[in-house]
Amino acid sequence: MSNHARLLAHSARARSTLQSIPVIARALRGDVTRDTYLQFLGQAYHHVRHTVPLLMAVGSRLSARHGWLQKELVHYIDEEQGHEEWILSDIAAAGGDAGMTRAGAPSVATDAMVA
Repeated sequence: MSNHARLLAHSARARSTLQSIPVIARALRGDVTRDTYLQFLGQAYHHVRHTVPLLMAVGSRLSARHGWLQKELVHYIDEEQGHEEWILSDIAAAGGDAGMTRAGAPSVATDAMVA
């Protein structure tokens, strides 16, 4: 069995659960409103803006035996830098208020996930 086939087999239940979430099911059917998309982007912004600081915190806490991960973390941080601004640009392009998103607060669920 290939790695891909093994991954599909082992993740089938989790994928099914994810795909049964109403908003995910609607998205998979192409039934997403502009407002739903803007809400998604708003929460994505609040999540993604924490990615680089969280990765930096991880890097600062690596033990000597995990030092080999530092190079990979630096690479990942470089890749993620500025992505929150891309999301704000997408919000503006979709007719949303990027400034309000930047100044706003995340949902309780997004805040808990980041915490």
